[in-house]
Amino acid sequence: MSWNETVKALSVCSDKILDKIDDVGLTEVFLDSLLEKALKDPSLLEDLTTLPLRLYEPLIQEASKHNVSVENLVSSVYNYAKRYVFEKDSGDESVSRNKRQVLEAVERLLPHQRGAISCGFLFKSLKESMFLDASSECRKGFEDRISKQLDMATSKDLMILLPNKVGGGAYDTNLLKTILKSFYSNYNVSDVSRFVSVARMLEEFLLDAAASGDGLSIETFKAFGEITVAASCDVLRYSDGIYRAVDVFLERHRDDLTKTEKMEACRVLDCKKLSPEACEHASKNEKLPLRIVVQVFFFAQKQIQDKVAREMESVEEKDDDDDIEDMNKKLLRLDIESDYSEKREIENLECVVHCVKEKKEERKISVWREVKRKFGCMTSLTVDACNCHIKKRKKTYHHY
Repeated sequence: MSWNETVKALSVCSDKILDKIDDVGLTEVFLDSLLEKALKDPSLLEDLTTLPLRLYEPLIQEASKHNVSVENLVSSVYNYAKRYVFEKDSGDESVSRNKRQVLEAVERLLPHQRGAISCGFLFKSLKESMFLDASSECRKGFEDRISKQLDMATSKDLMILLPNKVGGGAYDTNLLKTILKSFYSNYNVSDVSRFVSVARMLEEFLLDAAASGDGLSIETFKAFGEITVAASCDVLRYSDGIYRAVDVFLERHRDDLTKTEKMEACRVLDCKKLSPEACEHASKNEKLPLRIVVQVFFFAQKQIQDKVAREMESVEEKDDDDDIEDMNKKLLRLDIESDYSEKREIENLECVVHCVKEKKEERKISVWREVKRKFGCMTSLTVDACNCHIKKRKKTYHHY
């Protein structure tokens, strides 16, 4: 049988027929046939959404043991979950039970590798696991996968509502704390860029939560604000995102909050970590309590003083550098002058030595000339013409 024929035949089988197929041992035969074809073309696994769960799960498990690519497996599981879990719930108990069974199977089939599954799919599955009251193992499995790649998530992924208050605006703060705790406890990479990504994402999430139309309570906003502050305090230089979230929250609840509640909402602000631009905006923000504005003015003034002090230190260091450069130039000039004087002295000495040598040579020549004169080697013509060693006095022969 072909792939399509086999899948179609198994898809229309009821549970009773599947039980009989199991009894006669044909289930393994059909699954082996599908597996053999899937190993030759793994993309076929994405076309199994019509199979019953009791056949789909063992087939995917066997495929994962035969080194089928993670992309093909995840794509197949995603399509299956999209059809049986994420479709609109009719409210029927049997349908919810079937969804819960499929979702728990999906969690078992998904790989644990970081980045293998999109964060959006994981958060959506986690939300459904809470809504369907899935097993604790199922929920923890999704939480663990999320914590491994939390830095890849977006602020929208964190907008998880409590399952029993879907229509309201109550966010599950405890769930977020659990995920963050798992992320930080399992983080063993020296690179802090992931910490920075999570801190910025939480600031964006706090802003989105404040701007949402779900009527976020002051208690929930404060809880999320404290979580965001804890994540960004030692990672980000400025926490302007938290200030923007507070500003938006106060704007949306301008007529609902008392002075005490406004002050409670502003407790998540750390004026020391506001940028100069944020300080300038906050100093003119009429929505902020007066006490917060005074704190902003104080730290803004301190920032200006620190900036002036740094600039003065920079100027002094520059002056010191200029003085050092002038001294180096003077020393270099002295070295050059010293080398020049030393060179002149050497030249003078060489000149004196040369003169002494010339005098010695002249003296040698005069002495040698005197010796030759004494020995009768001198002629009246020239000194150089004398060859006393070859000239001899001629013998005189007398004739008798």
